[in-house]
Amino acid sequence: MFKATSAASEMIEGTITRFLLKTETFAVIIIKTPGGYIKALGDFCNISEGEQLLVKGIWQEHPKHGPQLRVHYWEKKIPSTKEAAVDFLSSGLIRGVGPATAKKIVDVLGAEAIEKILNEGPDVLKPVKGIGKKAADIYRSVQETYELNRIISELRPLGLTAKMALKAYEHFGRSVVDYVKGNPYCLTKLNLVGFARADAIAREMGIAPDSELRIQAAGRYVLNEALWNEGHTFLPLKEFIDRTTELLKSKLSVETILKSIKMQDDMALDSEKACLKWASSCEANIAEQVRRLNRKLSDLDPEHQIIEYEKESGILLTHEQREAVKKVINSGLLILTGGPGVGKSQTVRAIVSVYQKLFNTPVLLAAPTGRAARRLAELTGHPASTVHRMLGIQRGDGIQFDQYNPLDAGLIVLDEVSMMDIILAAKFFKAVQDNTRVLLVGDPDQLPPVGPGYLLRDLLEAGIPSVKLTKVFRQAQESLIVKNAHRVNRGKMITIVKGKHDFLFFQRETPQEIADCILSCARRISKDVLVLTPMKGGPIGTVELNRRLQEVINPKGKEIKVGQTIFREGDKVIQKRNNYGKMVFNGDIGVITCITDDYVRVRFHDALVDYGPDELKDLDLGYCITIHRSQGSECDTVIVPLTTMHYIMLARNLVYTAITRATRKVILIGTKKALAIAIKNNKMVQRYSTLRERLIGADSVITQT
Repeated sequence: MFKATSAASEMIEGTITRFLLKTETFAVIIIKTPGGYIKALGDFCNISEGEQLLVKGIWQEHPKHGPQLRVHYWEKKIPSTKEAAVDFLSSGLIRGVGPATAKKIVDVLGAEAIEKILNEGPDVLKPVKGIGKKAADIYRSVQETYELNRIISELRPLGLTAKMALKAYEHFGRSVVDYVKGNPYCLTKLNLVGFARADAIAREMGIAPDSELRIQAAGRYVLNEALWNEGHTFLPLKEFIDRTTELLKSKLSVETILKSIKMQDDMALDSEKACLKWASSCEANIAEQVRRLNRKLSDLDPEHQIIEYEKESGILLTHEQREAVKKVINSGLLILTGGPGVGKSQTVRAIVSVYQKLFNTPVLLAAPTGRAARRLAELTGHPASTVHRMLGIQRGDGIQFDQYNPLDAGLIVLDEVSMMDIILAAKFFKAVQDNTRVLLVGDPDQLPPVGPGYLLRDLLEAGIPSVKLTKVFRQAQESLIVKNAHRVNRGKMITIVKGKHDFLFFQRETPQEIADCILSCARRISKDVLVLTPMKGGPIGTVELNRRLQEVINPKGKEIKVGQTIFREGDKVIQKRNNYGKMVFNGDIGVITCITDDYVRVRFHDALVDYGPDELKDLDLGYCITIHRSQGSECDTVIVPLTTMHYIMLARNLVYTAITRATRKVILIGTKKALAIAIKNNKMVQRYSTLRERLIGADSVITQT
C-alpha cells in the first residue's frame, strides 16, 4: 500500500481498481497510482471501476486500516488511451453502450474518442457503424457524466455534498451553478438545505440581509414548516409575520416583508392569512368536488335487500346501521363514524352487499395505507387496495385516474379517512364521477393525519351528511380493549380486571425501568407485537427501543449495516417514504426475508420487494414505531410506554389511537400520573384550515380543531 510521508494536502492521479464500500454518494476505493495502491474515501458520485481520477485530500492514519486519503476534491480525467476509452464507454454510465459498441466507437475515433465526442458533438459518431439515432443519446450521456463532475466541483466549496449537487442538477439542469450562485435560497425549495444553511451561503456570497430573495425564502420556509410539521394549510397573517421576522433576525418593517412576499407566484397573502398557493388550491378543489358529489341520487327503499342481507349473514343490523345503508344507497356522499366495537366494518359489508343486490356496477374499497387496506379486506370480505393503487398514482406526478379519466365505480368506500391529508384527498375526489356513491369511514377522535389539513374533522364540522355508530356490540363489550378505549375517549381512567389478560398496566417509574419491562414483555410474546411510543428520541423512543428489541427478538442472522442501523434477515422493518415505483408507501411494515451483496428482499404482506444498497435508507427497524405512524394498522399485541418524560406529547387522542391498534392485548407500561395527564388532556391539536369555511361559506378562515 502506498504511504504518504506528510499529513499535508496532496493531489494524486490514478485509476479506480476496486470498491471496498459504495453507497449512493460515499465510497471507499482503491486507486492504482505510479507510486503504488492507495485507499481513498470521500463523497463520490457517479464513478465506476476503471475510471481515471484526480483526487486531492489529507492523509490520515487509521488505527485499524492504516493510511488512507480523506478526499476533499476529485474530478474525472478524460481517458487518453484506447483501453481507458473503451472501459469508460462500456462502464454502464453511458446509456445504450456496451463493450461491443464501445470498441466500435474507439476503433473509429481513436484514443481521444471521449474528448472528440465532448468537443464535436453527436455528429462525430455518425461514421461509427450501427450507432444511428443513438448518437445524440450517447453524446448527452457522455456530456452529463463530465458536466456533473464539473458541477459537483463548483458547488462543493459552497458546502453542498455530491448528493445535493446531483439533485440540484436534476432539477435545474446545466445552469444549476448559475442558479445557486445567483440565489442560494433556491436550495430550500428542493429541501436540500434548511434556511439557516442557505442563509450562511448567501452571506458568504455577499447577499444583503434585506434582500428580497432572503425575505421570500424565509417566508416560504415558514409556510412549509407550518404545513409539513404542524399540518397548517395557512398561517394567520400576524403569526406569519412574527415567525418570518424571528427567522430573519433583522429589523425589517412589516411593509417590506409583505411587499417581497407578494412578488412571489407560489405564495399568497390577504388581510388575514398567508399560505402556499398549491395548498390553498388543494382545499378549494376538495370543497368544489365535495359540493359536486354531495347530492341526492335516488329515492329507493332498500328495506327488502337489507332483510335479505340479514338472513344471509345471520346478523341483525341496528337502527343506526340500517340508516347508514339507506343513506348510502340514495346519496352521493356519506361519512360513517364511530369508535371501536360499534360495527363500522360490518356496516360496510352490509352496504356493499345491499348495493350489489340493487345495482350492477363495480364497487371499490380502499384505504390510505397498505396495512389499512388489508385490514379492510379481511374485515369486510371484499378486495381492497391503497388509495394510491386505486388511483394509479405513479412515480413523480403520474396518475392514471383523474377528472379526465375517472374511476369506473358505482360505489367507492374509503376507510381510515382520519389519516387522509388534503393532497391525497384532492386527487381522490377529482377522480370520482358525478353518479358515483362515496362512503367515507373514519374515527374523528383519532390523531390527525401526518400530512397537511384535517379532512375528516373539517367535513364533519361543515355538516356533510354522516351517521355515527354508538352501540357497542355484546362481543365487543367483553373486550377490555374496547371498553377502555371508550373510557379514555370519554376522559375516564382505564379499568383493569383481575383475571383478564387482554388489557394490562405495569407500573414503572424511570425510563430505564419502563424500557426493561418493554423488553421483558416483548421477549415473552415475541410474535406479532408492536411497541408504540410518542417520540423518536430518548431511552424509550423508537431509535433506542428498536435497537434493543432487535437484540431480544432477532439477535442473530445474516446482516447489513446502513449508517448506524443494522438490518438482519427476519427483522421487522417499516418503509419511511412513498415509493411509487415499488408500490410501497410510508408506514408499510414488512419482514426482511433475504440479504445478499446486491439487494435486501422484504416481504410486505403478499409482495416481495427488493432494495438495492442505495435504497436501504428508505427502511427503518419496525419493532417500535411512533403512535402517529401506527394509524390504520392493527397488531395482536400493542405495548405502550407512558412517562411524564413525554409530557408535551401526552394527549387523550394519542392514548386512544394506540389502544385501538391492538386486536388481542394492550400492555401499558409507565406511571399512572402520565396516563392521567394524557386522559385529562383533551385539548385538540389546532390546525389552521380553510376547508370547513369553504364548504359552509363562512367569512372566517381559521378552524380551531
